[in-house]
Amino acid sequence: MKRVVMRSAMAMIELIFAIVVIAISLLSIPSMMAVAAQSSKGSVIDEDVMSRLSGWVMDKSQARWDGNYSASGSGPLWIPGDLNCTSRGSGNVWYRVNADSTVQCDDQNRTPSAILSSYPDGNLSRGIERLNGGSENLEINTTSAESYTITASYAVSYVPSTVSVSGNTATATWVLGSSTAMEPSPSVAATHLKRVVTRFSDPDTQTDMVLTFFKSNKGN
Repeated sequence: MKRVVMRSAMAMIELIFAIVVIAISLLSIPSMMAVAAQSSKGSVIDEDVMSRLSGWVMDKSQARWDGNYSASGSGPLWIPGDLNCTSRGSGNVWYRVNADSTVQCDDQNRTPSAILSSYPDGNLSRGIERLNGGSENLEINTTSAESYTITASYAVSYVPSTVSVSGNTATATWVLGSSTAMEPSPSVAATHLKRVVTRFSDPDTQTDMVLTFFKSNKGN
């Protein structure tokens, strides 16, 4: 007599389910590896861009505060109503409004230049305002020997300020911005501080970084 052994239907279902799960896992591995590789590449790109950007911005910050400076050793330019210069002593010697100030102002009574919406040459030897409205491409080479083109766009504006003078003390309040408003409404009138915003962008690498520095009306 032949004996027939029946197999459990539940065991077959579990086996089929296990095969399906393994198949899905095998199909997902390439996608997961691609995502991990892209994340790693993005991290490397970010580090390389930030490293290059630091030096790039440092280089730009060396430009003259304004094109109306005659030389790198020029004194602060005149801005009536905003920590203005006042005569003190004999001859053509001028100092800031504070009577105890030792900061000598420009001896030719020059005032800061207006910031135009854009400049055709971007010549920084004629003042840092020449960056405004301009852009340029940077070639970024990562540590993995990949090359990317990042666009740097620039915006320059006067920082709004409120100045109050009491006796020999002048106090200025500046609107510098925050993480939620990196470019607050610029001042229409000239003030003693300029905001220089550099935005680095590249859709291919999903790069979008903003660095801001400030330059004051003193020296170059």
